[in-house]
Amino acid sequence: MSDRNADIQAVLKRLAQEYADDPNIQTIGFGLRTRGGTLTRERVIIFFVKRKYGSARQLEAAGSSPIPKEIDGFATDVQEFNIKPSAAGDRDDKEFDPLLGGVATSNATGHIFWFNSSGTLGMLVRDETDGTPMALSNWHVWANGGDEGDDIIQPGHPTGGDHVEAIGKVAACGPLSTSLIEWEAPSPLTVGLYGGAAAAAVAAAASDVRDPSRRGQDQTPTNPGELTELESVDMAIEYPQLPLPGVAFHTQVKWRYERKTSARVLHHEVEETQINTQFLLGKMVTTQKTHYRPGETVALVAALWDYQPRACHAYHVVAHLISQLRPNTALRVVLHPTSCPRTLPVDPPRGEAQDKLCVTFEGEKLGEYPPKGQFAWLRYLDVGQEPVRVVNWLEPLKALTISSRTLLLEHVPARMVVVTVAQFTRPPITAVALNAAGQVLDQKTAPEQQATAHELTLQGEGIVRVVLRGGGGEGVLISYCIEPIHAQSFTTPIAESTAASVRREIPRLELTGPRLKVNRCCFSGSIALPPDEPPGKWDVYLTVQNVNTVPDGTRPEEAATTIGGHLLSSHTSAEILGCTALMLGDHVFDVI
Repeated sequence: MSDRNADIQAVLKRLAQEYADDPNIQTIGFGLRTRGGTLTRERVIIFFVKRKYGSARQLEAAGSSPIPKEIDGFATDVQEFNIKPSAAGDRDDKEFDPLLGGVATSNATGHIFWFNSSGTLGMLVRDETDGTPMALSNWHVWANGGDEGDDIIQPGHPTGGDHVEAIGKVAACGPLSTSLIEWEAPSPLTVGLYGGAAAAAVAAAASDVRDPSRRGQDQTPTNPGELTELESVDMAIEYPQLPLPGVAFHTQVKWRYERKTSARVLHHEVEETQINTQFLLGKMVTTQKTHYRPGETVALVAALWDYQPRACHAYHVVAHLISQLRPNTALRVVLHPTSCPRTLPVDPPRGEAQDKLCVTFEGEKLGEYPPKGQFAWLRYLDVGQEPVRVVNWLEPLKALTISSRTLLLEHVPARMVVVTVAQFTRPPITAVALNAAGQVLDQKTAPEQQATAHELTLQGEGIVRVVLRGGGGEGVLISYCIEPIHAQSFTTPIAESTAASVRREIPRLELTGPRLKVNRCCFSGSIALPPDEPPGKWDVYLTVQNVNTVPDGTRPEEAATTIGGHLLSSHTSAEILGCTALMLGDHVFDVI
């Protein structure tokens, strides 16, 4: 046995050198084979990889190579090994034994907000001198902002996910988990987005035009001389869809208004479906240049498309500039209304006509790119959170890979999109075009012919998002072209249920069938970069809120129908991901 152990150690040492440059292999060890998630008694060489690939083509694109089934007489096993944070404990079981490892814990002192940090209890230990029971956790869980003598509690303080859960159960997702809303956003944005989600949920359920109290009063008039002594509203809300700001999500609400008077008790009950009508139909922001030097002033231009009859000064628009090297800090600038340029603030390739904008990958380097980012004006997100790659599978053409999950692409509103794709295995690639209200405008599927470029044309007013599916992990995007909408206004279709809610809440808005007329407003601003800023990429996130512009002296009953501060801008791709909301940035620039 000792000779066998010596042999395996020698093999492992050699393999460590041979595979040192393989980016997919995390480490190589020796242990028991795993089959179907269960350990067997077979001893094997284990290759721990970031990701298992389904074909030699995918391995080659990742810079990796197939692993032999046997090496020097030892069988091999391949196991995925990616270190990712995971939720501890069962969210539906809030009763834990005191100091039970693996559940949420936090510093109770001074933590008065639901979004404050918490973490996982690491392990139970004893003081080696007197045997006193103690517990260990990470510094950021207990010590960050804390002091000696602080109270430690378990389970920990509620998180943002808990807050949304407390507002209403998201039936479409089944039992809620701690990753219900996984804001893939830098920390300077998460608190505002969680708060926006909570505000959007309550406003949509209770109606942001006439609240249940006033509606109850309307339906329970009193007699002359009868005095109201007490009023109350009980409300139960369910959310079939995630209550995310800037999205036309549905709510199911039941409420009961009760008025106790000097003579009797009156009540009014309502059961209805409400839809969040506070959403934009498009937004974008861009910088004057794609590269800046430290200390330079970044000039920003933004545009947003809204169906509500608002003046351009009735928006609070903020650009958040966040360095990828320091995601915990942000530069912020308020953008102010400006005249819209004759064409969209998007830089087309030199010499290309303004009525057609295209992105190709010919000028990009072969290799791996982050799961989300931007090529020119085209934003992308891999739904599986896997890196994308620029490959030359259709030499001499370069293309962007489409993973086995979904590739999401976003851009300014367009009336036509032309995507050129290819696949090297089944199933064929399908492209789905949506507007910002989540309405499907068009859908096309490529022929089944493999290793051949196929052009798919999608049409519809207000296309801002295209979803690419299929290809079995071996699909590629060769080019992406749009015909942008330059006009100040256009119309786009919406669901009839959304249109009904818009008619009810904004009666002065003229709707021709289930279509919305969209108007454009533009904004600009600037901010200086730190003079000592190191080279790196910066992300720009655009948040848009409405402003209460009701003039002084307006009757309270009328003024109460306008509420300011709603987060109108959508920042997530929830309609694609189901129960997980991943954030996609609005723009990227480089500091050189």
